[in-house]
Amino acid sequence: MMALWVLNTLFFSSSIFTVKLRKPKTSSVIPGVIYHAIATLIIFALYWFAWLSPVTALAFSLVVCKFAFVALNQQWYRTAKIRVVAMLETLTALSFLIIVIFAILLEG
Repeated sequence: MMALWVLNTLFFSSSIFTVKLRKPKTSSVIPGVIYHAIATLIIFALYWFAWLSPVTALAFSLVVCKFAFVALNQQWYRTAKIRVVAMLETLTALSFLIIVIFAILLEG
């Protein structure tokens, strides 16, 4: 159960690095890339020790894909209305939630 807390913390903490890309002062992708690389290694370790199921661990890939999309489209992201940013964050979070719920239900 502790592994799910770690997974959730890593998933939702990643939004900090995505949102920082909206501002030119904090738009360096390097901190975000480092964070997501370390977080992915942590998720892989949790999977390796069988503390997370494969599907649950793969749910983290949503946030990696979101960060990559935003990092590759920074110009669009900086000028996007906050409503669009909120929708992107909300849809990613809901998708993550649905995947994790189904993974846990299938395990039990």
